[in-house]
Amino acid sequence: MRVPRLLLPGHSLEPGLCEFDGDPVHHLGRVLRRRVGDPVILCDGAGLAFEGVIEALDGKRCRVRLEHACAEQVESPLNLRLGLALLRGERMDYALQKSCELGVNAIDLLLTERVEVRLDGKRLANRMRHFEGVLAHALQQSGRSRLPVLSAPQSLSDWLATLPDDGGRIVMDPEGAPLTASTAADTAAAWTLTSGPEGGFEAAEVEQLAASGFARVRLGPRILRAETAPVAALSVLQWLHGDFGH
Repeated sequence: MRVPRLLLPGHSLEPGLCEFDGDPVHHLGRVLRRRVGDPVILCDGAGLAFEGVIEALDGKRCRVRLEHACAEQVESPLNLRLGLALLRGERMDYALQKSCELGVNAIDLLLTERVEVRLDGKRLANRMRHFEGVLAHALQQSGRSRLPVLSAPQSLSDWLATLPDDGGRIVMDPEGAPLTASTAADTAAAWTLTSGPEGGFEAAEVEQLAASGFARVRLGPRILRAETAPVAALSVLQWLHGDFGH
């Protein structure tokens, strides 16, 4: 039986007893149906994970005896940053979930010209909490220990001004060159990828990205949906430079 993994951000994990309450307790007892004596893995979302055994579990609190740090590490050797234009509904959830599973370290939400989603005030706060929950569940399912950093929506210009200078840069563009070993030949350990909303980037935005050092690339002759393009591109990067061959 696969040992479940729970995310406990903000907890200081070390050998010994760890007590917690809230949603992780419900997930462990009601959803996963784990019981006292069952093994569990707790992680802090910052890269640390410990194996342990459930010592007490009721409807409100759980106590786990942590034994030792997990020996197996599944984090990608690549430092992957994704600039993702806001998408509608489940498409956004899909892109976030799969990006986390594929090893992304940071996801920056972008407000580009063709973005149709408008978030502000309370609605923005609610959606950000929802997005963070999607990433948390993806982390637990994929066996990762490091939660991607999620940044609030910002303009393309503001985003470009904050990017580090090192690493490779690619933008998904149906009119770009094929994404192959030659177009992504940079062997840097850091990559920044950006993908547009439904309808894609405006031509002026593509030019702005190209002027900022982004290589324009496509994945085959077919037009990919906005939620499919970043997932496919991240998979190619992991195959070319990451750990998909391991």
